[in-house]
This record gives sequence, C-alpha cells and structure tokens, in this order.
Amino acid sequence: MLAALRPNSFDLPLFLHVFGATVLFGATATIAIAGYASRRSPGNSALLARVVVGTWLLGILPAFIVMRAGAAMIVDKEFPDGADTPGWVGVGFIVSEPGALLLIIVGILAWISIRNGRVVLAVPILASIYLLALAVAWFAMTGKP
Repeated sequence: MLAALRPNSFDLPLFLHVFGATVLFGATATIAIAGYASRRSPGNSALLARVVVGTWLLGILPAFIVMRAGAAMIVDKEFPDGADTPGWVGVGFIVSEPGALLLIIVGILAWISIRNGRVVLAVPILASIYLLALAVAWFAMTGKP
C-alpha cells in the first residue's frame, strides 16, 4: 500500500537500487559457489578462477555502482536537506560502504587467483561474509524492523 502512495519520480531510482542489489547478491553468491567448487575440483580450478574474475568484473562491479547510485538518488528524494533518516537506511550504508572495501579485496585476490591457477581460499570466504551482510541489509530494507 505504501508503494501506491509514493510519487512516480521515485520509481526509476528505486528500480535501479533494487535491481543492482539483486544482481549484486547473485554475483556474490556466484563467486562464493565457484570459489568453493574450485577447491573441491582441482582439475577445473583454473577455469573457475576465470569465472570468479569475470563475475567480479561484469557482475559485482557494475551492480554495486548501480545499487549505490540508486540508493543515493532515493535517499536524496525521500529525505531531503538532511532530514532524519530511519534506521534501515543506516543499515544499508553500514553494509555497502565497508562492503565496497571488502569487494575490492575480493577482486584483487581474484586476480591473484588467475596467476595461481586456483582460487585463493579467502575469496569464497569473504564473498560468503558479504552475502551474510547483504542478507541483513535485505531484511532491514524489506522488513523495516
């Protein structure tokens, strides 16, 4: 019902934010799964290392940018001039800002993985940690506890 009360000018930024967050979650899950799979099947580890890097470059990087741009546009529209923002907005910022650093580390380790021919164990572990953080943000944004 609340979405029906929202002005139409909010539709595109909200769509971009949700779309970017969904793709980010899926790409992060892909990196975690491919990373763990490379540890279990050494014969395919070089291929899976390339999958991890490709997913980071073509999935995580653009999705994070779209998600953050959409979030910034929505916050500027809904809470102009520094209005008091609810706690769920703060949770989103807490997850996304340190998450950017975590994703940069994952990207660097993924590049190192290509040289080694095997995914560095820290890549799927860090991706799993970020998945949990994204799940917390997802709960906070949708449930608004």
